[in-house]
Parts: sequence; C-alpha cells; structure tokens
Amino acid sequence: MFGSGKDKNTPAPFSASKQIDTVIAEQCTLEGDLTAQNSIKLDGRIHGTLRCEGSAVIGETGLVKGDVYASDLLVLGRLEGNVHAGRLHLQSTAQIQGNIEAETLQVDPGARYQGSVTMRVPNAASTPLLPGSESATAKA
Repeated sequence: MFGSGKDKNTPAPFSASKQIDTVIAEQCTLEGDLTAQNSIKLDGRIHGTLRCEGSAVIGETGLVKGDVYASDLLVLGRLEGNVHAGRLHLQSTAQIQGNIEAETLQVDPGARYQGSVTMRVPNAASTPLLPGSESATAKA
C-alpha cells in the first residue's frame, strides 16, 4: 500500500551522521563570511554568509544571521537570511526567517519558516548558485 515501493530516482535522505569536517562550537561566534570546502556543523553563531560545498548542519543551538549556500543543508536551529541549497531538510526545531531556494525540500512537523520558497529544477551540477551566478536558475 503506502510507501511499500521505493522510487529509485528519489535521492537518499540527508543524514547528520555523515562525517563532519569542521565544527563551530556553541560558545563560538564568527563575525564575517565563512567558506568550507567539505562539511560543517554549526552549534555556535555566524554573523555573515555561510558557503559550504558539502553538507552543512545548523545544530539546535546554532544561529546564522546571513545567507547560506550549501549542497546539503540540515537545519535544527535558527537561520535569519536566505537559503540556497541543493537539498534542504528542516527538522522540527528549525526556524528560518528568509527566502528558500532549493532543489528538494523536506519540512518536518513543527519546523517554521517565514518567506517564499522557490524550487529549482535539478541539474547535473547540483552546486547551489553563488551570488551573481544566473546559469543554473530555472526561469518559469
């Protein structure tokens, strides 16, 4: 019946258990932009833009005041800015105030966001758009 068959085209769910290369602890606050080539977990605060070519996790105590660009983004904490992601998962404790642009979006019951949502068409290069890049945007 429901859910008995698996769609082979459905991407695997985002997993916070993937290896994290960089951790910003709860007691840390970064003023300025942060760019990571691999994966990052944020339990502290960033006041600036976060760019992550790999997976990014904003933990329950994490706060980003700025835009976030990531291939995979898991949000448990707060984000005050726009999101540009390939895959975005908002867990029940997530709070986003800003616009969302993603290829896939999963919102758990209890998660809150205020802003618009734009679903991008998946493409071969699933790297999120960087500011000023218009090549991967699907025009409706």
